[in-house]
Amino acid sequence: MREADMQTREWLKVVIALLMLWGGPQAWSQEAATPQTSTQPQQAQPPAARSAGRRDPFRAIVVKRVEEIPARLPPGKAGLVIGQIQVQGIVHGIDGEWIAMVDTNTNRAYFLREKDEVWNGTVSRITEDSVVFQERVRDASGRTQTREVVKRLEERTGRRPTGGR
Repeated sequence: MREADMQTREWLKVVIALLMLWGGPQAWSQEAATPQTSTQPQQAQPPAARSAGRRDPFRAIVVKRVEEIPARLPPGKAGLVIGQIQVQGIVHGIDGEWIAMVDTNTNRAYFLREKDEVWNGTVSRITEDSVVFQERVRDASGRTQTREVVKRLEERTGRRPTGGR
């Protein structure tokens, strides 16, 4: 009789293992036992409904924000935005420094010299055919960094700018 009990226990272990592999107790619940009677195929739930509070692993953790330019900028050079500046001319001043004539979409002319401050940066250097800005930008993690932006002289006459005096 002891050998029969051992065989019964072995069969019981096999049945429990199969039930666990087949879905455990949830597979035998009342809802799983009732068959689907609808003729329409089941529609998949959108990922947001399936995630139940978890974030999408394919979405960026840090969202890059577009720098917003305020509606009212300060007057003068301090209100110039580097992305909107167009270089109209560059002249050699009396004291030997380069002076850049720039304008924006407001059609007002401004004269920039090296180290002049604009809204989102400074003028780092001026050459005979370009103006170089150090633009302050905010990266995706929120830190402020600087990058170099070169604005070239627009050629309207078809002639190249001449070098110096």
